[in-house]
Amino acid sequence: MPHRKIGPRYPRELMTLKHLPPTFCWTRIGAEFGEDLSTTVLRKEWERRLGGGRFLWGIGQSLGSSVQVAAHRAGSLVALFTPVVSRAPVVNPGRMLLWNAWVDAGGQVRQLPPYSFITSRATLPSGRRREQHYALVCASAAPLGVGTRLRVTPENLRSAVTGKPLGAAQSAVVVDCVARTAEPGARSYPVALSVELDAPYTVRLAEPSVIKARDLARVNKAARDGDFETYVELVGRLRGRSAEAQSRGFTRDLFDLPAVEPAAVYTDFVKRLRARPPAEHARGITRDLFELPAPDPEPAFGTPGHGQGKLLL
Repeated sequence: MPHRKIGPRYPRELMTLKHLPPTFCWTRIGAEFGEDLSTTVLRKEWERRLGGGRFLWGIGQSLGSSVQVAAHRAGSLVALFTPVVSRAPVVNPGRMLLWNAWVDAGGQVRQLPPYSFITSRATLPSGRRREQHYALVCASAAPLGVGTRLRVTPENLRSAVTGKPLGAAQSAVVVDCVARTAEPGARSYPVALSVELDAPYTVRLAEPSVIKARDLARVNKAARDGDFETYVELVGRLRGRSAEAQSRGFTRDLFDLPAVEPAAVYTDFVKRLRARPPAEHARGITRDLFELPAPDPEPAFGTPGHGQGKLLL
């Protein structure tokens, strides 16, 4: 597939936003499955480094074509993540799914990279079985950190598609910001994380497999402890097990990484990847999906030298 140019992006130094963009993707996230937000962001930082600057963030609903339309209209699109408040963490979420593949524009099912770890509940709040899950295609040239000085006021937002006020049930939506100042007493949410979205902006996930509670707990513990080597070994093993069960081919156009392999082989691959010389991040070009250069060498993941930031509430 030929390389396709996309619109201009926010330079690295401008991704520390001083005010809300005119149009952005607003995503509300919660501390679920026994994992706090800082730990979730650390996991995504690991995926970002392994993906050459790109990573996936799971969302529970389709954004349709709104994200593509907004990105082309504005030239670029940022996703702002705000934590859900007044909601207790889910102690027992029930059966969980691990998503192993994505569906391209042609309808072909392609395997996710072996380090991608996207989970969801197996059932919807209504009790029905979950059959669909999606992901934002995120990009950041800088390490991820939790905490900004921005706040999102829902009263100041309108759907980028309909122009109407937002519905309460929308956990991810593309919005236009129609005002920057909030009315006294208006409810607002702190922006915990901002990232750039990259073409194709969202993907539909496929091939879910049930993940055991003890396996999920081990992955969460490794992330909480900042134990990168254990984390990638566990995730590689779980993804490898799922790939064997699915018996489906791996397509190398997603991050341009090797097929799912045994954990020991994958861990060795990660070590070699991290030892590569720096490579300039290919800004402004979208390859087949995530085919990017190796990430720049940075401090050891999860070590005291790696700042996770603080959540500003």
